[in-house]
Amino acid sequence: MTQENKGYAYLPEDLLVQILGKIPETADRLATSIELNNEQATAARRVLKERDLIRVCPDGNHTESMMAADGACIVEHKTSADILLAIAVGVDGLSDEDSSTWPEGERQYQHWQAVLPHHVANPRLSQGIMFLMELSILAGNDREVKIMDGSHLTSILKLNSLLSANDQDAADQPYVQALSDFLHENYEKVIPDIPNIIRDAFSDSAVVGLTKYSSSREIIDTVLRETQIDMDDKVFMSIVLNENEYTKPLTVGQCRKERGMWKNVHMKCNLEIEGVDNDSELNPCLEEAIAPFKITDNHESELYFCYYKPNSYSSAHRIEIKQELALDSGKLEKMFRSVKRQIISPEIREPYPQYLADIIAKNISFGMEAINQAISHNPTLNTQKNFDLIFPYRTN
Repeated sequence: MTQENKGYAYLPEDLLVQILGKIPETADRLATSIELNNEQATAARRVLKERDLIRVCPDGNHTESMMAADGACIVEHKTSADILLAIAVGVDGLSDEDSSTWPEGERQYQHWQAVLPHHVANPRLSQGIMFLMELSILAGNDREVKIMDGSHLTSILKLNSLLSANDQDAADQPYVQALSDFLHENYEKVIPDIPNIIRDAFSDSAVVGLTKYSSSREIIDTVLRETQIDMDDKVFMSIVLNENEYTKPLTVGQCRKERGMWKNVHMKCNLEIEGVDNDSELNPCLEEAIAPFKITDNHESELYFCYYKPNSYSSAHRIEIKQELALDSGKLEKMFRSVKRQIISPEIREPYPQYLADIIAKNISFGMEAINQAISHNPTLNTQKNFDLIFPYRTN
């Protein structure tokens, strides 16, 4: 029976055949997207060298005092309510020395779980609390290099989303109460203390942001705008940089798009918090916490970025650093060498503590499975009357 006269599809076989038919075209498009001819690469590298934007990290000392933090969150939509679970972990890097203890009084790992009525804002809550826990683990640690998984901008946007859930999602009192309970139980803090958590991490020059994915074109759209290169900076630098080379740190906001983001970035709370005047108390403190990174007519950002290629077989890493580290080449290159020593094989694409923290965080699903097991054995919930309410709202 030909495709034209078939009156009924044999799923999923016919669908798979259709997908397979387009695969060669998709592969060709990917190949085209990363194609950079020798002439383009040579010309671009020449421009970067002439402007002293490519530098070589020399041999020298390093530190094994390194850690990374990562987190994960899940919202399980039951028929009766939402179950929220978030975790964050800190993992030390590989070392020839004996394992050192975590600083006294500080957490190496943390979790939060809650049951809330169905609400569209619940994912904002779980994700925002996850970022707060990550920042707390980073700020409370004493390692020389502390890797934040992702960009500083992402953290700001997610925390702003957490605190501004009244904008579109109309977060209600259970949302605010859950956030308040989390802060009180874990830090003996209240919502107005959140700026301190943010400031502690963002002001620490030991905290560096390593992004696994970045669409930024800050260098290509400025220094190399005449080259007509159709890829992002991270892909381009992975091709052009040689082993142990890095780009001179530049302040974020080099191109119009990125500059606009760092001009407009903000953090504002519109949650209804009893006894708190957001406009006069909380919001000025939130803006103060991120002010060093913002771009204004009178101020360039104190957050810098650079690309570093540790090995010939690895891609370039986009690393966000504070001004103190960016302006001290000795400390900067020590950090690069330390990161390189934590990249142990081509199969693991990031520094080992970042890789391991990510693996641990992904195991959050086991935590949710344990919660579900406890729910199913609860004598109140496993009755015939309530049994259907503990299942997800749709069939798995």
